Amino acid sequence: MSRGPILIGMASLKGGVGKTTSAVHIAGRFAEQGRKVLLADGDRIRTATTWAARGHLPFTVGSERSLARAADYDVVIIDSRGGPETVELVELAQACHQLVLPVQADIPSIDGAQQTVNVLREHGVQDKQFVVMLTRVKKQRVGEGREAITSLNMPLLAGKIRQSDAFVDAANEGVLVRDVRGNKLARSCWQDYIEVTRELEARIGVRA
Repeated sequence: MSRGPILIGMASLKGGVGKTTSAVHIAGRFAEQGRKVLLADGDRIRTATTWAARGHLPFTVGSERSLARAADYDVVIIDSRGGPETVELVELAQACHQLVLPVQADIPSIDGAQQTVNVLREHGVQDKQFVVMLTRVKKQRVGEGREAITSLNMPLLAGKIRQSDAFVDAANEGVLVRDVRGNKLARSCWQDYIEVTRELEARIGVRA
C-alpha cells in the first residue's frame, strides 16, 4: 500500500452494534494524539454527522465525497453504511489498513460477523486486514462472547467496549465520551477506546 493516511474502515451487516459510536471514538483517540483526522460518514442515516453538529468533536466529519481530500489527513476513519453489499465490503477491506467489525456478545450479532468474515475470506481478504471488536458488552457477557468468537476462528481484539449510558450522553451532547460530565463511567468508557485504538495501531504497524 502506498504511503499516505492511515485508513480504517468500520463495517457491520447488523445495525445497532456500535459501529458509528466506535468510528467517532477511534477518530477521537487518534485526534487526541495530535493527528489530523477525517471521519468519512457513509452511513445512510448520517449519525456521525448529526453527532458532530450537536456539539464539538476534535476532528473533521464529512460525507463520502470528503475522501477526495484524504491525502490532507493523517488518519481517515470510514463509517460505511450498514449492511453493505459484498462488492462494497470487499473493496472497503482492500482499501483500508484495517477493517473493524463491531459485534455484540449475542448470537445474531456474532452470526452476522461470521457471515461478514466468510465473505471477506471468500474474496481473498486476509485475516490480518480485518478484526472483530466486542462492543456494547455487559461485564458478565464478555467471557462467553470471546469464547463464541474465537471458537469460530475470527480475529478478535483483546480490548472490548462496555455497555454504558455514557455513550448515549456523548451522542446527545455532541462530544466524545471522555467529555461527558455527571456519568462516573465516562472515563472508563474512554479508556476502552484508548486500548482498542492501541491494538489497531499495533496491527497496522504505527506508533502512537
